[in-house]
Amino acid sequence: MTQRVLDGKTVVVTGASQGIGEAVARRFAAEGARLVLSELSAGALQEVADDIAAAFPASQAVTTVTDVTDPAACDALMALAVERHGGLDVLAHATAVGQRPGPTADLAPDEWDRIMAVNAKGAFLLARSAIPHLPRPGGAIVFTGSYTGLAGKPESAAYSASKGALRLFTQSLALELAREGARVNAVAPSFVESRLNREYTEETARREGISVEEVLAQRDAEIPLGRRATAAEVAEAFLYLATPASSFVTGTWLDVTGGVVVR
Repeated sequence: MTQRVLDGKTVVVTGASQGIGEAVARRFAAEGARLVLSELSAGALQEVADDIAAAFPASQAVTTVTDVTDPAACDALMALAVERHGGLDVLAHATAVGQRPGPTADLAPDEWDRIMAVNAKGAFLLARSAIPHLPRPGGAIVFTGSYTGLAGKPESAAYSASKGALRLFTQSLALELAREGARVNAVAPSFVESRLNREYTEETARREGISVEEVLAQRDAEIPLGRRATAAEVAEAFLYLATPASSFVTGTWLDVTGGVVVR
């Protein structure tokens, strides 16, 4: 049997109950990874894990609830990987929260704090907890970035700021771990078919007084490839950055935007 690229590797996937996180978990399982799947609430997480374990028994998928803004919870997540699978090779972080579109003057300070806590601080806390367990060389961290971390987006100041902070954190941590042979990168999508973007689309439609279909048509027109990405397409970018195929890639913010950032 052909060896799969993640055979024998243990991967922690956050945000694994839906969207990009679920797609990453499924793709990594198909490549032989042993999985620890986490989410803020149990919800559909166990159903996803059971489905993955049935399709890919070698994944030995286990689940846990993790608040990524809680240092102790992040420590416990990595400890679970070590306890159940004997180590930790890859952190694939797909937890994120969006921002209700609107003028910055109307943005509540508490909302700014919530978005920064999950999208920026959460990435820091997870990485901080993962670093002691990652192998040197060979360990990898892959964050979920965004095209908004490269250029600001109107009426999305907090979200853009959180992703901009994550981009510089990715670069800084990549330099810090480079001499030890561990790599840190991020995948930066634009519009993806996911729950987070559905919520953003519905809010935009309500605010502008148009249909969801009209919002989606406008959004697709902004993408040079003419459509939104699927979560599975984004998962392929995660897989590349988590495996030896990208062994000389670190500190990158991998553009998976359909051409949005070069338009």
